Amino acid sequence: MNKTQPIRPNDLEWETFHDPHGRPTTPTRVLKNSDPFLIEAQFPAHFRADQHWHPYDTIYVVTSGEMRIGDEGSFRPGDVRWVKAGHSYGPEEAGAEGVQFHLFSLGGEIGLNWADLYDVPKALTERLARFQSPSGRRRIDQMPLVTPDGLCPDWDAMPDEGPLIFRMALASDAVASGVSIPFDAVWYLRSGTIEIEGEVTVGEGEFFCASPDQRYSLKAGPEGAEWLVFSSQSLQPR
Repeated sequence: MNKTQPIRPNDLEWETFHDPHGRPTTPTRVLKNSDPFLIEAQFPAHFRADQHWHPYDTIYVVTSGEMRIGDEGSFRPGDVRWVKAGHSYGPEEAGAEGVQFHLFSLGGEIGLNWADLYDVPKALTERLARFQSPSGRRRIDQMPLVTPDGLCPDWDAMPDEGPLIFRMALASDAVASGVSIPFDAVWYLRSGTIEIEGEVTVGEGEFFCASPDQRYSLKAGPEGAEWLVFSSQSLQPR
């Protein structure tokens, strides 16, 4: 099995997100069609998506522009939003410059269920009752930062009931061997480059899927590298 599986969004085509009810949708790129499912979405200026919910815990990473979500306020680059499965929210509205973002679905395909057409299943409603908050916001620059040879943060290091997310970094031209993370994870390069296993270089805006049963050799480029690490599953109580 190839241990290096980069995802390069710029190599993929944009396509229109399909809505079976014929409601207006926007361009997306399917980056990963297995758990965690991952798409990139693009809203034009002032586009509005009415109230809806997702069947799985979902993460938003805003990369450009602005998105306003109901009473949660505005999300901009540097913001990560998480929302629990079955929580109905909205509308989502793009700002004057539009918005572009990555969307992770933890557990199954990215589903869009309009709140006026689909009731939330009882099992999801009961699960939502276990949490103090159904959604939340984090700033990337405030997330735990570790080196690949350090201990991975666990749930106790997270500020809320959202998913396990932290940052990793390597200094200029630094090397790390035998790097292992104890869960399936997606890495998202925010800056710089890293060479993985001497086989492939992953750069800014690209992704890498890491398996817990693999160990990786990493080498940073001359500008160093920083990336986000996302657990590929929702490990909080289901």
